[in-house]
Amino acid sequence: MSRIASERSPPLGDFAPHPHGAAGRPTLRQLLISARDPGDSHAVVPRMPEPEADPPSTHEGNWPAAIELIRDVGARMRQAHRYARDVVAHSQGVVESTIRQLEDTERRLRLAEAAAQDALLRAQRAETAALMADARARRAEEETEVTRAKLAEAQVWLRRLYSSVQVEFRDLTDDRR
Repeated sequence: MSRIASERSPPLGDFAPHPHGAAGRPTLRQLLISARDPGDSHAVVPRMPEPEADPPSTHEGNWPAAIELIRDVGARMRQAHRYARDVVAHSQGVVESTIRQLEDTERRLRLAEAAAQDALLRAQRAETAALMADARARRAEEETEVTRAKLAEAQVWLRRLYSSVQVEFRDLTDDRR
């Protein structure tokens, strides 16, 4: 609290009128303290305070100190305004940066989802191709077995035919003699 403000406010228990106030009216602090005491008749604040019969104070206010106080308050307000503007600008920068990061993350997520979807489709195609290759291999194996069986049957038939031909030729050669 500045020196000027402390000069203006009376001590808490002092009910004397404010030295720089208007014609003996009580200060806000005095009224608030009075309002706490229910037995005090000064606790009720009149709508329009009546001027007292005392002559107005001949003491002039400390204008240079008041002007300095106003300047100090104005400087603090400007400083608070600049600080608030800086905080808002920083906050907007943080928000914009966060939004950019979020958009980048969403873009990477969409790309990853698309890549995962493509990989899933390729895996499904590969699985289908593997199943088809397995089916072809089974058919080829079955055909190989059928072919082997036919080959074995043909070999048996050829052996019989060869045996029959040999027997016939023997009989023919025996007859010529």
